[in-house]
Amino acid sequence: MLRGPFILWGFNPFRSEQKLVQCLQDNVHFPFEVQQPKVFVVEYYRDTLWKGALLLLLSAVGCGLYFQTEKGDQDYAGFFAFGILTGLWLVLCSASKRRLVINHRRGFYRLYIRERLWHQGPLHQIYVRLTAQQDAYGKSFYSLVVSGYRLEELVLARLSTDYEQMQALGRRLAHKLYLNYFDCQEASGRHVVRHWPPPLLHDNKACPQDADQTDRHEAEGLPV
Repeated sequence: MLRGPFILWGFNPFRSEQKLVQCLQDNVHFPFEVQQPKVFVVEYYRDTLWKGALLLLLSAVGCGLYFQTEKGDQDYAGFFAFGILTGLWLVLCSASKRRLVINHRRGFYRLYIRERLWHQGPLHQIYVRLTAQQDAYGKSFYSLVVSGYRLEELVLARLSTDYEQMQALGRRLAHKLYLNYFDCQEASGRHVVRHWPPPLLHDNKACPQDADQTDRHEAEGLPV
């Protein structure tokens, strides 16, 4: 298993939930580390970094071999140029190290990119979620992610057909990180909400105009 900022690159397309079970046995807060009590941190590079580098390499090698042949011409030059530019763009966009901090002491999470604060938000905006997608035959595949507002999804396991185990792993991780957990269905009894958004102002307090009108009526002896 890869370590450090490459910890999320250990993608196994076969029985990925079993790989996640092993990771959680080694670290119950996977992929986070406990920086101090109630503060969890993970540093990572996006997996599009190696995908972009691979695409760039294959496109460059393929372009070189293609033009070395006797039949090489400009017919497919645009195809190779597109592959090279796309791979280069993926590498440049993903080359910066990310750092995600969940701070329960202060009640917020922070995302840093290149050691600069990219976003800070309250804890009800970050969560563990089980997502689902179906193939052409209607078979469901499940993925487990850590996501949130203005956050890139951290994919922990994907393309699993075992719904019960995936949701159990998601609820277990959300419990250890003390985050909200959401099922793949919008309306589900398996949601676990630990952090709620603050109530809106107008739910608890009257509008200033209404308050002024009430005071004026009381002063004039009129019914409120």
